[in-house]
Amino acid sequence: MVECGNPAVTHRQPRGILETKIGALEPKRMTTARATGRIFNGKPSKRGSWPWQASLQLLHPKLGFIGHWCGGVLVDPSWVLTAAHCIHNDVFNLPIGALWTTVLGEWELDSGNRGSVRIPVERVVIHEKFDNYNHDIALMKLSRPAPLSKIIRTICLPEPETEKKLVDTNCFTSGWGRSGPSPSLSAALLEASIPLLTLEDCKKAYGNSVPLRNGHLCAGHLDGSSGSCVGDSGGPLQCKRSDGVWQLAGITSFGSGCARPGFPDVYTKVQHYTEWIKNTISNYADT
Repeated sequence: MVECGNPAVTHRQPRGILETKIGALEPKRMTTARATGRIFNGKPSKRGSWPWQASLQLLHPKLGFIGHWCGGVLVDPSWVLTAAHCIHNDVFNLPIGALWTTVLGEWELDSGNRGSVRIPVERVVIHEKFDNYNHDIALMKLSRPAPLSKIIRTICLPEPETEKKLVDTNCFTSGWGRSGPSPSLSAALLEASIPLLTLEDCKKAYGNSVPLRNGHLCAGHLDGSSGSCVGDSGGPLQCKRSDGVWQLAGITSFGSGCARPGFPDVYTKVQHYTEWIKNTISNYADT
């Protein structure tokens, strides 16, 4: 039995072609100071470092196969967690399982790494209270359970409303988002070390432009040295607990540009939604 949150590898510390079709069709949620779900100035991860990382790939009903659209994270062999705005946004509303495919065990995007699998999505469940910045969380049920292995594993969920100490807030965000100023996505799965901040830090940065609540988590480098970027939406912010197990702290939601100085990133706080996640998985177990 493969336990959650234990990668086999020891840790060291939406697609550009569409921009010419309908103008920057990406998982964005922007107006004034709004940003994409978004790894910027990150470094390539080791293969198998983040075995719960998923690539959510979209077959658009009009534009055809888009490929990688958002990140996701395997929280159960049959379920991937992601951001709701990846599915329902200013560009489209596509909560249709048949249009989505989950790729697991991938390191270099679209290369078909040995051991990676493509599993169609059977059902999409968006949080019933999702409204732009709030409750930005969704689950995708896979058409068959993922084959757990050294490079495909689930991550541990935090217990609801409990605060377990993390190791020096040693958290990482990961994804195939932009690795620098170039508009193209990264081929290799990137990672960036991200410090946890208080919600007040994000409230000071964003002011009244975004209503930040208990379901939000603030994290990032205030100097803009690294962060998340386009293509990382829905991906994990993972933190190492004192027992050495990796726990899912956040889901990449929004920010103000790619690692913009003075503006940390905002994540959906998974701990706030643990009961919703477990209840949803239970409710759809036999459907």
